[in-house]
Amino acid sequence: MERPFRLERQRLKEKDVVAACLDLLAVRRWCCKRQQSGLVRTPDGRWMRLGEVGLPDYYVLHELFPGFYLEVKGPGCRLSKAQVDKIRELQIAYGLAICVVDSARDLRVWLDQHEHRFRQLKGESHAPIAPRTRVT
Repeated sequence: MERPFRLERQRLKEKDVVAACLDLLAVRRWCCKRQQSGLVRTPDGRWMRLGEVGLPDYYVLHELFPGFYLEVKGPGCRLSKAQVDKIRELQIAYGLAICVVDSARDLRVWLDQHEHRFRQLKGESHAPIAPRTRVT
């Protein structure tokens, strides 16, 4: 007996969330750089670790607002113990802002708060940032 045709809800993967987050950051003029980390095999067969274990996926910079680290997880995924420990170290030892999200919507909310907090410190209004004009 054949199963009747049914549309199944498409599940987002981490790469889908990453793409949406990078698009959002680009639209809002944030510069996003990937932190490479992982094991690689050398030509002589040995394994070598690149980067630090637990370091967030991206560092994100803007000309007007303080930068931050960004860790993107797939929907419903959790941080590893190494990631929790590294994030705690970066926050406590250096006072760095770190954003952990599993959706572009969560990132938008976090960015709104991050930018608003800085505007309040600077005494600026909540008006959107005007695009830069090039002077030649």
